[in-house]
Amino acid sequence: MKTIFGGLIEFETQSKLIEFLESIDNSGSINIIETSIEYGLKSGLYSLDEAYCLFMCLTKLKENDKVLNGKI
Repeated sequence: MKTIFGGLIEFETQSKLIEFLESIDNSGSINIIETSIEYGLKSGLYSLDEAYCLFMCLTKLKENDKVLNGKI
C-alpha cells in the first residue's frame, strides 16, 4: 500500500491512483485539495499568509461548486 500527503490518502498501485484521479468529480477534487492543505499545514509548509490564501481560494471553489450543482 502506497500513501501520499503523509498517509492521508492510500492506494494500492500507481495505476489505481491514476485511475481514481481520472474519474474524480469536483467534490472529490475539493476533498483532495483540503487534505493536501491539511498535510501542508501540519508539516509547516505554509506561512500564515499562504494558508489564508489557500483557505480563501478553497472556500470560493466550494461556493462555486454549490452554485454549479444547484445547491444554492
